[in-house]
Amino acid sequence: SGYSYVVTCAHIVDTANTTLKIQLEDGTQYNATLVGYDNRTDIGVIQIKTTKLEAAEFGDSTVLKVGEPVYAIGNPGGTAFYGSVTSGIISAIDRPTSSNESGYTMECIQHDAAINPGNSGGALVNTRGELIGINAMIYSQTGSYSGYGFAIPTTIMRKVVDDLKEFGTVQRAMLGVIGKD
Repeated sequence: SGYSYVVTCAHIVDTANTTLKIQLEDGTQYNATLVGYDNRTDIGVIQIKTTKLEAAEFGDSTVLKVGEPVYAIGNPGGTAFYGSVTSGIISAIDRPTSSNESGYTMECIQHDAAINPGNSGGALVNTRGELIGINAMIYSQTGSYSGYGFAIPTTIMRKVVDDLKEFGTVQRAMLGVIGKD
């Protein structure tokens, strides 16, 4: 198709009238087009016109174990610290979390790999380098951002990404019920 898709967080790409660009490790920049985003799950998909990128290998987030080592990759503070890698362990594999904006609750991977503002949308990988989640939230009681990180697991991400690529929105079943006495 001549395009590569990039998965990130919806809260990064849902700003109206924003020009999206992707910068690779070698400094090459591409203009990006928004494919779609879903605020409920905080997943966004953008595309760039190139086939030179190698796709990430997806891991199975259903087989994760508490205490398993993980690595967070991202850009804390922007491009000055581009591609930073931190390590930690999984604290919970199914921690219920909710976004303040959507109020939607989903089960996320809780880990203690250091993440800071700018890491959102970055990869959480296992020891085999497989993508197991997308870092989305930070919880810190002190505001110093050395608290807990939460990643959207691949089990949630796969369906959302597939729907966004095919339909531009997430397809959800709805039940229309009206109650009467």
